Parts: sequence; structure tokens; C-alpha cells
Amino acid sequence: MRSWRALIVGVVAAAAVLAACGGSSSKSSAKGTPSLPSLPVSLPSSLPSNPLSGVRQAVASNFTVSLAAGAQGIYEVGPNGHTLYFFAKDTGTTSACTGACATTWTALTSSGPPTGGPGVDKSQLGTANGQVPNQVTYFGHFLYFFSGDSAPGDTKGVGIPNWFLLGPRGDQMQPR
Repeated sequence: MRSWRALIVGVVAAAAVLAACGGSSSKSSAKGTPSLPSLPVSLPSSLPSNPLSGVRQAVASNFTVSLAAGAQGIYEVGPNGHTLYFFAKDTGTTSACTGACATTWTALTSSGPPTGGPGVDKSQLGTANGQVPNQVTYFGHFLYFFSGDSAPGDTKGVGIPNWFLLGPRGDQMQPR
């Protein structure tokens, strides 16, 4: 009795699998294997490119904010190629970096609308009166240079409490 139940369950399961595969009326090819119906497949002529794939080392540019790739990852740099940071203690459009802080961490400013290089979300660039008037913001964060960075691509401000590199999508980058 048990073997009949197992056989019936096995036959029902096999029938269900075949029905799900749609193999009810397939024709066989010359070698005895079922032929599969051809499906219309169209691949795009060119796949969309990753805008961050071409990011290189920090260099000076004609843009207010550009992206650079380094040991820390991909982060923002100013028009001189120097690394840009944000201060975690800033709130909204109020800069917490004033007085002596402002001599070490200088604001990136723009006399007109800030411009963004390839991969920079231009809709997230702006200015506000923070540490100084017309301080550039990205994803709502004020942007600053660190006085200890002497060359494009330097990231000597990484690891200083409350100061961070800003990722390409406005995310805080952690030291590696």
C-alpha cells in the first residue's frame, strides 16, 4: 500500500513539473531532443555606462566640484584638485566651524552657481551663507578644504574627529 502511494505521489509531482515547463506539445529535433521555442531577444546596442567608472586621481579642473579616486575611495575635490571635506557638527545652513577652526578648515566658495564635473549630481550642488557667504554645498553639506593638504589628492584630514570625505552621492566616507 505504501509503495502505491509513493508511486502516485511521484507521478503527480512529475506531471506538475512537466506542466509547469510547458512541454505538452513540443516537437522533437532530429536528434530526439525537444526543441525550444525561440524568444524575441533584443539587446541594447550600447549599455549605459557607469558615470563613476572614469574617475581618476585628483587634478585641477574648470569645475567647482569634481570627483577623484584615491585610497579612500571616490570623493569630491575643488577646482584646484584639493580634497573637500564636510564637518559633521554643521547643522543645516549653520556652520559650526568658526574662529580658529575656520583658519584650518577654509570654506569652498563660488561667486556664481557652482558647477559639477562628470559624475557629480549637479542638482545637489548649491551655495549658502555658512562659514562665509556663498559657501558651496553638496547634498546639503558645506564643503571645506583642510590646510594640511598641500597637493591635489592629499587626504590628511581623514581621521580628524567629525571631519569626513563626502562620497559621490552625499554619503559619509569612513577611513579605511
